[in-house]
Amino acid sequence: MIHSRLGFASILGLVLACAAVSACGDENSGSGGAGGDGGAGGSGGSGGSGGTGGAGGSGGSGGAGGSDLVMTEADFGCILEWEKVRSYRITNKLGNLDATLAAANAPGTVDFPVGTVIQLVPHEAMVKRAPGFSEASNDWEFFFLEVSDMGTKIVQRGVTEPANPLGTCLSCHAKATPEFDFVCEKSHGCDPLPLSDDDIQMVQNGDPRCTMP
Repeated sequence: MIHSRLGFASILGLVLACAAVSACGDENSGSGGAGGDGGAGGSGGSGGSGGTGGAGGSGGSGGAGGSDLVMTEADFGCILEWEKVRSYRITNKLGNLDATLAAANAPGTVDFPVGTVIQLVPHEAMVKRAPGFSEASNDWEFFFLEVSDMGTKIVQRGVTEPANPLGTCLSCHAKATPEFDFVCEKSHGCDPLPLSDDDIQMVQNGDPRCTMP
């Protein structure tokens, strides 16, 4: 296992070509207004006549359904605890791990579901946000992280801003052919990484968060 600070810094200068490859929408149904007393119209309802209480207002329309994932620093942790698919680590923070793994194990057949989190190395991540988050990235949000045995600090996040010495995450992942949903692997059209699978595993094993008490 490599020393976390030295190992990560040296590998970062070589590779980090972006990790290979959340407020939740509340569903609120409005409540109808209650009928008023003594002829007063109910709240949200039409006024009553002749001393009769007003009719209650009609129920409000329900809020838009669906979920999103806005990652916080506390949501990140030891990547060795996440599922490994080929070289990268993957999870779903909205509880839809089966669909995430189905997409990962059949690359090019279906897009990843909302809540998917992918990391190739501890310093970088990509997170699938709700539809409409970003057309430019097919709704992926990219992260550059600082990790230590104290936890995770988000240094950069977004679509166009996060970058490493090889370029922005978006510019790297945009090279993946469309069927692979912006996820980079060896045959997906992205630029190759100057690391072997063994090198990547060594960097993952050196994640200092994995030694936290």
